[in-house]
Amino acid sequence: MSDEVRVAQTALYGAPLSEVLRRCGQVLGLNQAELARALGISAPMLSQLINAHRVKIANPLAAARLQAMNDAVDAVEAGRMDVSVALAAVAAVQAGGDLLSTRRTGPRTAPAERLEAALRGVATPEEYLSAADVLAGTHPGVSQLLRLLGSGRAGQLLGGEDG
Repeated sequence: MSDEVRVAQTALYGAPLSEVLRRCGQVLGLNQAELARALGISAPMLSQLINAHRVKIANPLAAARLQAMNDAVDAVEAGRMDVSVALAAVAAVQAGGDLLSTRRTGPRTAPAERLEAALRGVATPEEYLSAADVLAGTHPGVSQLLRLLGSGRAGQLLGGEDG
């Protein structure tokens, strides 16, 4: 049975989830409990997926988080993104998923506001501006992104207005 499940997972995710999640955990430095939390699923559910007792992640938001995490890991491995930036991207998707939950009762938050709120938990504005200075010569695009975050203008990242 588990071989059939792994084949089905490979068709859905490009590899068995045990491999996908192990790679994500190794690259991002996350243990299994942290992976479950980042995906927004329970640790027992994650264990069932890893051990091929279940084929897929049923929650579409959790599946989207896995895709974002996998994309971030690809970028880290290709040298296009630092692990800390990848973790911030995963946190932004996590924050967005929480805000879109069906249990949410307040008004929806704009994507740029969700991104900025998630990234505020990663570093201070001063840290973003300092990192921008360090990367300006070698990674000007990343430097500009960090300047926008540090100056509170993350809305410009997604075509929104200045913050």
